[in-house]
Parts: sequence; structure tokens; C-alpha cells
Amino acid sequence: MASACLRRIVKTVHISSVIPNLVDDLTKRLPQITFINVPVGCTGEVEKLQEAKILLADPDTAPQHLSKLSKLEWMQLTWAGIDKAIPYILSQQNTSLKVTRFGGVFGPAMAQYVIGQIASWERDFRKLWSNQQKCDWNTDHYSYRVMPKLTIGILGLGDIGEYVAKMCKALGMTVWGVGRREKSDRQDTVDHYTTISRLPEVLQSCDYVCNLLPSTPATKYLLSGRVLESGKDKRLVFINVGRGDVIDEKSLIYALDQGWISGAILDVCEVEPLPKESPLWKMPQVIITPHIAAIAFPEEVAELFAENLLLFEAGEKLKFEVDVEHGY
Repeated sequence: MASACLRRIVKTVHISSVIPNLVDDLTKRLPQITFINVPVGCTGEVEKLQEAKILLADPDTAPQHLSKLSKLEWMQLTWAGIDKAIPYILSQQNTSLKVTRFGGVFGPAMAQYVIGQIASWERDFRKLWSNQQKCDWNTDHYSYRVMPKLTIGILGLGDIGEYVAKMCKALGMTVWGVGRREKSDRQDTVDHYTTISRLPEVLQSCDYVCNLLPSTPATKYLLSGRVLESGKDKRLVFINVGRGDVIDEKSLIYALDQGWISGAILDVCEVEPLPKESPLWKMPQVIITPHIAAIAFPEEVAELFAENLLLFEAGEKLKFEVDVEHGY
């Protein structure tokens, strides 16, 4: 801990975000700070941001101006996924710039989404809802699998993936975890741990495969081509709540048409918003939600920023610092 006499006092923070009520929540939590809100796309946006030493920003807004923000010392991003910001972070010349991402809170929301979708799929709630609209009390051919009978593969064991794995395991599911390292300290949260190099084995073993990988050069289009063919015997269900570019749309549609996978639950897509002409919209074995599995609430962003601000003022390591080389 830095001594009190050396502790830095921050007085001003710039904000570039479309998150509603963020400034209000920050002001309530940190009344001693002057927050300068720079609306995204406003007249003179760059000129206003050029005065920033500390910037709280959405990854798809202010980072594009990084090369012009010579005074910037620390940028706190408001999302967990920062792939849109990485190219700008890499191209700017300020090697001392600290960049942190939003994290530590999305696990429960993601787990709720994933487990909820699995329960809905197994119980076929969509069909039951359709029957209800027709006043049809129909129990013909109704069956399901309970959670302890299911095996799920979690691609990506960061803080979010680890939480999802824990919750799935708590419900009795057999959990495969797929990480980057040969040996991982996350192994105790899953039943089987392996690396991406053994992905075919995971696809052959799982009823559901959930992607939580970030978008990096190593993960982009990881599941494209004939990769999902390895899951044809299990006819697994693919859940994507990570990044849409883990598979291209053409490969995904082909895997569905060929029966390699029995369904896809998509909260993220290769192109967002998903174009209206995409065949995915009308495929009966596909569920689409508009990237809302886990959203950044202003009070949570404000809480993390306040914690990191104390660390910044004390000269200590910040939470969720970005590893630019790995892209997250």
C-alpha cells in the first residue's frame, strides 16, 4: 500500500457511454469526483475527450479516438467483451496506459441464461406455449431429460465460464471445461478439464456445448468448417453466449441442416444485429436473443469503477487489467 502522503487524489473523470443513468450512479457513489459526460457522437467529442486523464468508456465508442488522447492514463471499459477496442489499444503509442475491463458480475446472469435455456429446451416450453395458444391439452410423446442426465461442455473458463460451470455442476450435470492452458487452477470446478486441441473429444461427449470464449485471433472461427461434425452422434445443442465470430453463419447453418447438432441457442451472432434476411431467424431448431444474456447495469459499473479508482489512487494493481496480447 502506498503511503498516505503519496496517495494520488483524482478530481475529474470523463465518461463516454450509452449506459442509462451511469453518471447519476457514479455521482451518488463518488460525490467528490467531477464527472464530465461526453455524449457519444456529440459535436466536439474528440476535443472534449482529449482533456481526459481517466476515461470510463464503452468498448465501441471512445477507444477509436485513443491515438489522439495523449493525456490519458487509465481507461476503464464498461463491458467484459473488449474485442472492438483491442485494435485501437494496440495501435496507440502510450505504452504506460492502463486499460481495465468490466468483470466479476456477469457469472450469475450468464448461468441463469444458460441453465434457463437448457431447462426450456429439455421441457420443450416453446411447444407447450404453442399448444396453450391453441387451447390444446396435449401430452402425447412428452418426455425430457433431467439435469443430472446431461453433460455440458464449457468453452472458456474465465471468471464467467467458471461460474457457469459451478452452477451446472451444482445441478448435477457432468461438466467438461475447455481452457487455454494444459493445466489450470479451474480444474476443481469441472469434472473433466481439457484444452482446445482436444475439442473433438468434448463435442463427442456432450449434450450441450456452451461457448464463452472471447474473440481473439486464436478463437475466431474456431468452430467453422466441419468442426461440429464431431458432435453428430450426440446431436448436441450449441449455446453461444461468448462471441459470435467463433463460427461463421454459413458453417452453423450447414451443421444444423446436416444434423450434426440438433439445435442452436444464440445470444450472439457473427453479424450483429442479425440481418433480417438471415435464414437463422426462421429455423425451428434455433433460438435467438439479442445479446442480452448478461448486461452491464449502471450501479455495477459504478461499483467496480469506485473499487478500481481507490486502487489507482494508491498506485496498486487494478482489477481486470486487459492482457492485450491475448485479447482480453
